[in-house]
Amino acid sequence: MLGETVGIFLGEQQLSYAFLKREINRWVRQEGSIFGEISGRNSIERLGSLLGRLKPKRGRRLCIALPRSRYFLRDLKFKGLSLEEAEGAVRLSIGTYTHLPPEDIYFDCTAYERGGKTRVLIAYARRNFIDSIVEQVERTGHRKSLFCISPCSLGADLILRKGSSISFPCLSIHKEDGDKILNLHGRGIWQGCHPIKGNGPGLEDVAARTGHDLRNSGPLWLLGEAEVEGVTDVSTGDPCSDAGIRPLCQGGNITPGLLAAALGTSSFPQVAFQEKPRKKPLYLRINTLQLALVGLFVLLVLFTGNRFFHLMEVSRQYNKNVSTIKALEERFAPLKAKMEKLQGLKSIEQDMLDFLNERPPLLDILKELAEKTPMDAWIRYFTLRGNVLKVSAEGGSAVKTMEAWRRSRLFSSVKLASPVTKDRQGRERYTVELRLRTFIKQGAGRR
Repeated sequence: MLGETVGIFLGEQQLSYAFLKREINRWVRQEGSIFGEISGRNSIERLGSLLGRLKPKRGRRLCIALPRSRYFLRDLKFKGLSLEEAEGAVRLSIGTYTHLPPEDIYFDCTAYERGGKTRVLIAYARRNFIDSIVEQVERTGHRKSLFCISPCSLGADLILRKGSSISFPCLSIHKEDGDKILNLHGRGIWQGCHPIKGNGPGLEDVAARTGHDLRNSGPLWLLGEAEVEGVTDVSTGDPCSDAGIRPLCQGGNITPGLLAAALGTSSFPQVAFQEKPRKKPLYLRINTLQLALVGLFVLLVLFTGNRFFHLMEVSRQYNKNVSTIKALEERFAPLKAKMEKLQGLKSIEQDMLDFLNERPPLLDILKELAEKTPMDAWIRYFTLRGNVLKVSAEGGSAVKTMEAWRRSRLFSSVKLASPVTKDRQGRERYTVELRLRTFIKQGAGRR
C-alpha cells in the first residue's frame, strides 16, 4: 500500500524537496531539511546527490517536477472535432505542432473544452534532459519508485483541486527560482501556465501574449511566497489545509518541493514526460457498463462461493475416504483371499449336499433299471448328469422297454434321445433319456 511520496523540484538555481506520508485521510509533510545542503554544479548533479542519500524503499512514489524553463507548452484550437479526435490527431502528427523534431522530445497532451471550442494542451521537453534525469534515478536504485516527471505547476493544480472550498475556474501564482508562474485552472483540468516577466504583476502582458481573458478566469490564489501588486481580487489562506495536506515548515509555506510531492497524490497526473504513451489505471478506464458487469460478476462469485467451498470440502473428504479405503484394502487383502477360498469350499460343500439330498442312491437307480428292463433287452451303458439319466440299450422292442421304464416311480419322463437303429441280426439299438423325480428321490434317500 502506498504510504509515502517524495517530491523533488529540479530548479535551475536551487533544488527543493518535500516528503509526504499517508495518515488515514490526509497527507502529512515531514521536515524538509533532513538532508541539509545539497551540492552540485547543475540541477542533474544535485538530483544525483540527493537521491544518493535517499535509501530505496517500496511503497514510495518519486515525483520530479520541472521548472517552466525546462519544458514547452502549446495550446491549440480545433473546430468541429471531439476531444478524442483532437487529441488523437495531435499525437499522430506531433511534429507539426512542436518546434523541435519528434525524435528529440518527450511529449504529452490532453484535450479539454473552453469557450465552446475544443482545445489541446501540448507539453514537451528535450529528450536528452529527461534521459539524464532517468539515468540518475536508475544509478541510485530508485527506478521502480519513479512515478512521474511533470511540470511543477501541475502540482499546484492538484493541491487546489483537492480543496472543497475552492471554486473553478481560477488562477494561481507560485515562484520557481525567483520567477513568478501564473497557472490557469479550468473547471476540470489544468490549462497550462505562463511565466510573469518584470517586477510588476505582468497579468496584462500574459493576457496580451496568450489572448486569454484573465478577468473571467475566477479568483487568484497566491501560493507560498508569491506576491502580486495592483491586484485586489486575491484569495488568501492556506489551500493545503483544505486539501488534506499539512505543511510543517515556515508557517505552512508552500514550496516548489511541496508542489512536486503533490504530484504523487494523484493516481494519474495530467502530464508526464516519458518515452511510451501512458495508460490510465484500470479503475479510471472502466465505463458504466463494464462497472455493472464487474458488479454482476462479484455478486455471482459471492453467491456461488459458499457452494464452491462446500464442494471443495466434499471433494477433500471423498479423496480422504478413497485413500483410507485403499489402505484398508491393502491391509486386508490376504484375509479377503482366504475369505474367497472359504466361499469356494462352502459352494462345493453345498453342491455335494444338494447331490446327496436331491438324488436317490445310485444303487436304487440301477436296481430299478434292472427290474423294469424286459428280459430280451439289455443295457450297454448309461450316464447320469444332474437329474437326467441317458441309457443306451440293445435288443427287444424300444417301445416296450420305454413303456416298462415309464411305470417306474423314479422317472418322471422317458423319451428317445436318438433314432432307433438295427444291427445285422435285426436287433434294435436306441438311446433313451430318463428324468428323475425329485420328491421320490428324497424319499429314496431316507430309506
